[in-house]
Amino acid sequence: MFAYIIRRLLATVPVMGVVALFVFSLLYITPGDPAAVIAGDLATSDDIARIHAKLGLDEPFLLRFGHWLWGVLHGDLGISIFTNLPVAKLIGQRLEPTVALTLTTLIVTVAFAVPLGVIAAWKVGSWIDRLVMLLAVLGFSVPSFVLAYLLVLAFSIELPLLPVQGYVSIRDGFAPFIAHLILPSTALGLIYGALIARITRASMLEVLSQDYIRTAEAKGLSQGEVLIRHALKNAAVPIATVIGIGVA
Repeated sequence: MFAYIIRRLLATVPVMGVVALFVFSLLYITPGDPAAVIAGDLATSDDIARIHAKLGLDEPFLLRFGHWLWGVLHGDLGISIFTNLPVAKLIGQRLEPTVALTLTTLIVTVAFAVPLGVIAAWKVGSWIDRLVMLLAVLGFSVPSFVLAYLLVLAFSIELPLLPVQGYVSIRDGFAPFIAHLILPSTALGLIYGALIARITRASMLEVLSQDYIRTAEAKGLSQGEVLIRHALKNAAVPIATVIGIGVA
């Protein structure tokens, strides 16, 4: 298994190289001069020339790509033309909030979507199933920013319980950390959870029709044991795949 993972990782290296070369070449394919855009409308030709020299835009394409690739391999992602700070530092500043929001959104999504999908498959054709599918359709239809506005209106304006914006590190206290993440995690989790609920329902329905499920029921196992220990366990692969894509 470990060797297979290593082979798959190594197979992505040439693909990443081709993609990096293509994206890098877009600078030369697209019309316009990025140095002129950076310099502004009132810039002189000398100003544009200085930006060309500073960013290496006057170098040949392959030489520039080689310098960029060498820097990336050594952890140097360059300097931001907007903030004049190292790109690696800017990514580091945003890494903790991004990871925190991703994890809390994932918890919200899985906590409500998977149980709803399991219940809908268990009660297929009933009003519970139709209600879950209705909620899933609403989740697909309502944009996340609309749901976010409604949550802010309800829990930050009408009921001033949660902050509207900002981020507090977990090092500054768990309560303010989680308080700032509840609203965005809920807005993102409920929308994405609609897809997970549908995938869970479809996967569970397929598994519940298998012979070994009927055998488990014939042995006298409880409905909960059949659904969780046997059905959900075997239906988890497509569910985990969709969740993984969403995290990415």
